Amino acid sequence: MLLLLFAATLAAIFFLKPHQTGKVEKKGVPQVVFFDFKSYEITKEGVESIGHGLMAEKFANVMKIRAPFFKRLTPSGSESVEAKEAIYTENRTLLFKKDVKLRRDDGWRIDTDRVFYDIKRRIYSTQGLPFVARYGGSVVRGKNMVYYQKSGKIIADSIKANIATEDI
Repeated sequence: MLLLLFAATLAAIFFLKPHQTGKVEKKGVPQVVFFDFKSYEITKEGVESIGHGLMAEKFANVMKIRAPFFKRLTPSGSESVEAKEAIYTENRTLLFKKDVKLRRDDGWRIDTDRVFYDIKRRIYSTQGLPFVARYGGSVVRGKNMVYYQKSGKIIADSIKANIATEDI
């Protein structure tokens, strides 16, 4: 009897196909979800930046963030960016979308619908989209803005400006 059972097991190993299960793809289902989160970038000098949002959904290659707000120390002071949503990618970039406001603590502000931020190079860009910049009573409109955070330099195309002046 044992010999027959052993022979049947060997036959099953060599002649039957193994049971296979298909890989289930969880499309649209996040791996991790954060609610009302805060994130800090801490270096030897202290806290460099802070970020928070209402919700973040981590997928395989991206993180989708609702109501993001990020504030960072820069050579010229602090600046912040907020939007209705953002997408963070593995290559350390952020795409802020819908009602984006980029502000510095000296009163300078840029409003646009979409801003791309390269974290490694510290460069903001509207990538061809229009923007409105405000500083005091001055208003500058244009498109394709690039803001170099390290130097504070801003370049843009199609600029139209209303510069506020004081009465002499």
